[in-house]
Amino acid sequence: MSGKMPDKPPSTVTRPAPFAVAQPEIPGVPRTKTAAAAQRQKLYALTTGGASLVILLVVAIWWARASTRAARSAPIADVPVNTAPVAQPVAFTPALPVAPGQVATTDQLARRWSEQKFMYHDTPGDTFPAMVVRLPGNAYWAFSLRAPYGTCDLEFVTDTEKLRSAYHFAAIHPMVADPCTHTLYDLTKYGSGPNGLVRGAVVAGTGIRPPLAIEIQIKGRQVIASRAEKQ
Repeated sequence: MSGKMPDKPPSTVTRPAPFAVAQPEIPGVPRTKTAAAAQRQKLYALTTGGASLVILLVVAIWWARASTRAARSAPIADVPVNTAPVAQPVAFTPALPVAPGQVATTDQLARRWSEQKFMYHDTPGDTFPAMVVRLPGNAYWAFSLRAPYGTCDLEFVTDTEKLRSAYHFAAIHPMVADPCTHTLYDLTKYGSGPNGLVRGAVVAGTGIRPPLAIEIQIKGRQVIASRAEKQ
């Protein structure tokens, strides 16, 4: 039997690498993670935090836009509308002179066939429209615009073409016309009245007599209507 000791079998225990510092084991505390695991955990934390920030940013943008749309679509308070009728301007009509009294001046009636309307106050309950006309030869004649024995107001027509088309009469100067009966009265001619001859002979139509006459007096430049003929 030889005195040489037998060789030991190779050990299966892993030897520490040279210069590697072994981490101490503390009871109850797990061994520190490796650097790779720590790097993965750090990367996961950064990724999760970034995703959270993105989600928060998207939510903030969505909320801001939703608030803007809500503000735009919010109902506007009703504004009371003034439904009261708007007053329309009333055309100013100068008051007509009232007779008996001055109804015009000679300056107003300086031209031939010039005219001036006025109101004649006959009795407390009877006032009617009238007119004074400057005739050829410096004559003034006034008459009632109420048609004799009629209901229409007479009109003084200066347009001879209208006399031709509407009244079928070829006139060479203005005429007094009754639009209801189409009677024409010629102020240059006399016709029969209850009290004698009166200016305004009937030259067309079915009229019975000339318009009711109103007496005119000239005092200086005043044209005065004094009294009216009774029908």
